[in-house]
Amino acid sequence: MQDKRSGKIVVVSHCILNVHSLEDNLATYPGLEEEVVELLIKKGAGIFQIPCPEIELSGIFRKAMPKESYEHPKIRNVYRKLADTIAHTLSLYTKKEYKISAVIGAEGSPTCGIDLIGRWKENIRGKKEFPRDIEFVPGRGVFMEEFKTSLDRINVYPQWIGIPGKSIRSLKPGAFEDTLNKLNKLL
Repeated sequence: MQDKRSGKIVVVSHCILNVHSLEDNLATYPGLEEEVVELLIKKGAGIFQIPCPEIELSGIFRKAMPKESYEHPKIRNVYRKLADTIAHTLSLYTKKEYKISAVIGAEGSPTCGIDLIGRWKENIRGKKEFPRDIEFVPGRGVFMEEFKTSLDRINVYPQWIGIPGKSIRSLKPGAFEDTLNKLNKLL
């Protein structure tokens, strides 16, 4: 019998494969991001799920927060250790000449955003509230910054793709479909 492995592995943020890890009121699916998973299956990609960095740090009963809330040396240290552990495992795959084709993050996430992150709007007086006082700006989430550094150290250079979350989709209609098309072409 012939081995049918594609040799393609896609590293996926936890919340893409399990929406129950998201903060309250942020899920748009009952269980997982169906179109993303269907595309990965269609393209024959293996899926490596990243443990949710925010759950690892703060547990399941946390509030949605902007990137500034995660910009702390102790948090970065926790995320760096998680990133290094994942990178070590991925290096084992690359020794068998499997390709780490892409890292799929959660666009807008303070930890797993790829091209956009949420931050507090400037000049807000008084108590800040999520999502009212959040704006999305170019940038990478804190965990993904650490993860990229870990992958660079082992000479793994995947494509980085951010799946737009609920908030981004409401601000940028068509962003989700554009991202799926990009992923389809890549794989």
